[in-house]
Amino acid sequence: MRIIHCAPFNVVTKLGAALYSNPVKISHGFIENGHYVHNFDYRDAARYYSFFNSKKNGARKMNQLFLECIETIQPELVIFGHAELIYEETFHLLKRKNIKLILWYNDMVVENHLKNCGYLFDLVFATGAGDILKRFKAFNPNAFFLPNPVNINMEKHQAFTREQPYDLLFTGRKDEQRKHFIELIKMNLPDIKTHILGQTDETTLLGEEYFQFICNTKICLNHNRDMYMNNQWYTSDRLMHILGNGSFCLSRPIIGGEDFFEDKLEYYNDFEEMHSKLLYFLDHPDERIQKAQWLHKKVHELFNTKRISKYIIDVLQQNTQQLEHYEWWE
Repeated sequence: MRIIHCAPFNVVTKLGAALYSNPVKISHGFIENGHYVHNFDYRDAARYYSFFNSKKNGARKMNQLFLECIETIQPELVIFGHAELIYEETFHLLKRKNIKLILWYNDMVVENHLKNCGYLFDLVFATGAGDILKRFKAFNPNAFFLPNPVNINMEKHQAFTREQPYDLLFTGRKDEQRKHFIELIKMNLPDIKTHILGQTDETTLLGEEYFQFICNTKICLNHNRDMYMNNQWYTSDRLMHILGNGSFCLSRPIIGGEDFFEDKLEYYNDFEEMHSKLLYFLDHPDERIQKAQWLHKKVHELFNTKRISKYIIDVLQQNTQQLEHYEWWE
């Protein structure tokens, strides 16, 4: 199949540092399944065509360029990631050409753009189920769960084989909830070798440097925000970065996580529980490493890019017998 993947690849803005992002992985998975994929970075294109480097100001020219790309490649499928700068009239033009349209979405806040245009897609995917899918189905009944993928050539490390010099790693964008949690870490863990990343421009690491911090740390936190935690199976793709590279993770609870991870992924509800489990697993390295190995193998079996992209095509083609083999299919 000939596919255009219109998504934020951050080719220019991050200069390859987003090698582990979902857009890159999804495209890679389609290629692994034998499809041709042309990546179109709509955000970088919009910035490029704006005198002031503004995505909004460059959107019209970007939409024109995108339609030229459609005419040149003549795809059978266009898959969009977020697509908040793509005009509704552009979607209508694609529909009139009988091109299949898929949207995937990895934020848990339904934007107005999505509400207005969501009905135009043949399929919609979100990286959470439960409440968020109910909201998606209100404007498109063909909405389904999409796991965050991993790739053995991107998450290529086996951290459980290393000597890890750091004890604890916290990564995540700054907000009031995380700010309070970080303050508790700083005040109460003076003897723990800790790194906190992502709170400022100076502490935001990307690309392989970010992966090396994960691999060199005994315990990495997956601190999902409270507002997203009522969505079944939802987690930040950070979890795949940690488990896919073979490091040990302590995570905020994931509704239905045992469907994939059995009892191997350790949860914490608050700082006190995190602190208790942190000390326990620092003192029990054999158990920590055993769980990290099991989870590393599991995520690469269940959520590898080839399998996730095959799942998208199976849903599109309504391959009922194949869909029954996916652990998250309902």
